[in-house]
Amino acid sequence: MNLKDMECFIEVCEKKSITAAAEAMFLSPQAVSQTIRRMEEEVGAELLVRSQKGVALNEYGKIFYGHACRIIADYNGMTDSISDLKKQEKGFLRLVSAYGVLRLLSPEFIHTFTDQNPGVRLDYMEFPDIYIEENVRNRKYDLGFVPYVKKDPELKYIPLFSREIFFITHRKSRYYDRNEVSVKEISEEPVIIENGNFMIHHILEETCRKEGADLDVYFNTSGFSLCYKLCREQEGNTVSMDFIFEDMGSDDLRKISFEEHPLWKVAAVVRKDMPLTDNVRKLIDFAVEWCATI
Repeated sequence: MNLKDMECFIEVCEKKSITAAAEAMFLSPQAVSQTIRRMEEEVGAELLVRSQKGVALNEYGKIFYGHACRIIADYNGMTDSISDLKKQEKGFLRLVSAYGVLRLLSPEFIHTFTDQNPGVRLDYMEFPDIYIEENVRNRKYDLGFVPYVKKDPELKYIPLFSREIFFITHRKSRYYDRNEVSVKEISEEPVIIENGNFMIHHILEETCRKEGADLDVYFNTSGFSLCYKLCREQEGNTVSMDFIFEDMGSDDLRKISFEEHPLWKVAAVVRKDMPLTDNVRKLIDFAVEWCATI
């Protein structure tokens, strides 16, 4: 029995038909049947219930199917990991970042790293916050820069920096002249906030939960620019970090501290089961040093 035999068995189980599985694998039904019979002889038990309607797993087959799926997944994970390491050692690194992170680090971060490491080719992409850890966990990227609240048990987190989250308000708000507000207070006016794809949403929700506060969310958006636009139009207040406030040129708005001082914490993340090559370590060390100066 080999991996191809197990893949054949899995295909039959998923198609619930030897004929359909044979078509999908470009084999004859006779060849697939012979493979299944040979596997059954090897384990000493029938694995499938055969009928005119197709095939179904019996109790032995269910056990075999579960183990076969894990073996194939482990094998694919092994070969993917080896392939990833080979690429990293050759200087090809895949970086995925949350939108706001590279906005703060600036394009100079990328250019300086690649200038200092000419043997490294850095392929990078940006996504909303919640997709970063998933992309690293699923091996689509080698390293991620992500704001986080809870840590994924499959990932290792290397802290990079944190930024305080501020309350942003307009001239007609009752809070405009305040130096500090609480999350309980801001629920008295509408709030415009980035949606659940962004960690600032979850951080504010968690802060409110701890303080027993309920937000009056006027609108959930997919980007902070609309938050600021609606705030300028005095439709409600918003929240953001200082570097975004400064980038938006918000002369008509005010940035006010929260009494709770919620933090937007950012880390570099890698898979715990991935050995770190020298090139990945270089990028992590460079990011830590760079973030110490911002």
